[in-house]
Amino acid sequence: MKQTNFFLHIFKIMLFSGILVATASARAELKVVTTIKPLHSLISNVMDGIGEPGLIIDGSISPHSFTMKPSHAKMLEEADVIFWIGEGIETSMEEPLDSIAKDAEVIEFMELDSIAKLKFREESIFGDHDDHDEHDDHDDHDDHAHGAHAFEWAGLFDLKAGTYKWSAAKVDGDYADPAMKLVLLAADDIEAVEETAEELLESKTSAKKTNGGTLVAKEIAYSLNFDDSQNMTVFTVEIAENGKYAFFTEHMPFEFEANEHFFKDTSGADIEPIAQEPEMDGHDHHDHHGHAHGEFDAHIWLDPMNAKEMVHEIAHELGDLDPANKEKYEANAEATIKALDQLV
Repeated sequence: MKQTNFFLHIFKIMLFSGILVATASARAELKVVTTIKPLHSLISNVMDGIGEPGLIIDGSISPHSFTMKPSHAKMLEEADVIFWIGEGIETSMEEPLDSIAKDAEVIEFMELDSIAKLKFREESIFGDHDDHDEHDDHDDHDDHAHGAHAFEWAGLFDLKAGTYKWSAAKVDGDYADPAMKLVLLAADDIEAVEETAEELLESKTSAKKTNGGTLVAKEIAYSLNFDDSQNMTVFTVEIAENGKYAFFTEHMPFEFEANEHFFKDTSGADIEPIAQEPEMDGHDHHDHHGHAHGEFDAHIWLDPMNAKEMVHEIAHELGDLDPANKEKYEANAEATIKALDQLV
């Protein structure tokens, strides 16, 4: 009887140990967190069959106006590795990453030497416009760095009463951001209503507009939400009276251009501003894809070569942190890169 009890005791110890091992194994699963949807897509491909990365900035929320919630803070606190672009995109993430994600490996793609950075005055990475000027003197232009204004671009248009179309298009398969705030005001010049526009853009109140929504000139901030199921999201602009109108946008509208201009009349003719901030030579919008958050355009994933470098970096970092799945990460990375090559 004593011998039976002894073996039963041993069996219980082995069973309990097995449970502990299984639990430890489950807890040891790599916790990967990222900030925005384009990164989440790349990382999900590399982690296919192994796990799923957590996403901080989900839905149609702009990374520029994102507000951290306790659930997001918990994700950062528990993460083993966090991938983000940099403060040029996820403006509100810099402080939480410094203060909360103390135990995680943090990969900032804008800081990697392997990533090609393009200045705003350099040739467009998109290759859609061939008639750009070969200027490289960015210092001659008064571009607004992020933080100097609530808007990145303002344009003054001389418009006749009628209907116009404001569009945002996917570039290389993605919108530059899932949403953008816009203010439209009647004004003789940009500076006359700049302060009002700033206050509206910084307000927590905005009118949500989706594909087909109508914009009119009034003291309100519109939140333009882009339809991810469509290659282009189009909004109707109704102008009640002939006159000058100032548009203030949270992002550069040019970065949402694929094959056509962002502002047109009902006949399809391009409508160009008579003045804009930042100023551009000859009002040529073709040179200015990208955010003005600093010296370089932070939308690095839109360059296919950068996207592939990012996939390599993701696989490398995950393989170092999770050696048991290193070969699987690398195989997934190669498959992702082949898929990217087919898109070019």
